[in-house]
Amino acid sequence: MDAGNINTVRNILLLNQFSEMLPSPGEALRVVPLKGISLLLDLYKDDYARDVGDIDLLVPARDLQAVIARLEELGYAFKNRVDDRLRSKRKFDMIHPDARRADVDVHVDLVNKKFYRLSTGDFTAFALSRLIKPGRDHLDAWRLSPVDEWLYLAQHYCFHLFSNDKWLTDLYLLQRRFTREEVAELVAVAARFHFRRVVTAVARCLANNYPRDEIKIPALVAGRHRLFDALTRPPGRKFARSLPNRVIAFYWEFIFIDDPRRRFNAYLQLLVPAPVIFRDIYNRTSKISYALPLHAAGVLLTSLLFLPIFYFKCRGRPPRV
Repeated sequence: MDAGNINTVRNILLLNQFSEMLPSPGEALRVVPLKGISLLLDLYKDDYARDVGDIDLLVPARDLQAVIARLEELGYAFKNRVDDRLRSKRKFDMIHPDARRADVDVHVDLVNKKFYRLSTGDFTAFALSRLIKPGRDHLDAWRLSPVDEWLYLAQHYCFHLFSNDKWLTDLYLLQRRFTREEVAELVAVAARFHFRRVVTAVARCLANNYPRDEIKIPALVAGRHRLFDALTRPPGRKFARSLPNRVIAFYWEFIFIDDPRRRFNAYLQLLVPAPVIFRDIYNRTSKISYALPLHAAGVLLTSLLFLPIFYFKCRGRPPRV
């Protein structure tokens, strides 16, 4: 069996596993597929060509315990401490002893970056308030609206510097389907929830990697910004895990905060974090407030290094990230 057929079979198995996680008819639970599973249900439903790893689910907070119980009935168990992961990443992982079953990532928030999400308002509640049931697939699952799904995948792509380019391909194919009205809606939602820099960055990436006359997403931030060009890289070129690149990645989310005042406030919260945020940064449950001076000194040092490192790597050409 060739690689394409193996991938198709694996994706069919993933969809079957996902179908087992859906609530029974009549249950008032909402389990929303994200990322690869959602794309298999729509964008790649004809050939299942997309490479998919785990099963990602968005679950409203009120339904979380019922969904956990459902997954435990299917044999899944927690991979990490749920409370810790929920505080730090707004999601948690569940794994199955059967290696043939994919891991499950359960999300309670569409924006996972702890400082960036401080500026985006309640985008998750907004997206959950306008879920749709397309009625054109065999799973009858609630789904994000096309605009909300595109914005979710766009910020996911922007913050996955160590990932490959499959996310950009998804964003390109999804936006080709947009009507003029959906593009206008995307611009309005991006402005309301402060995704304007995310949209601009992806728009520039798309325009530099695909035919420009096929790109419907506008750049919403005028002018030349190196951060937007920094996401433009040759296809297949990953962001190397070198120390300078790790410094860039550590502060990357701050660049995408649209409003300068919100950006500064988020930086202050990183510099002198509240105890719960401080523990989340280091994924610790114990009190480590004695280390706050060392943390503040490290933040100041690395933030001073960030701009020269970023400028050097982006200077004069599309960066090799």
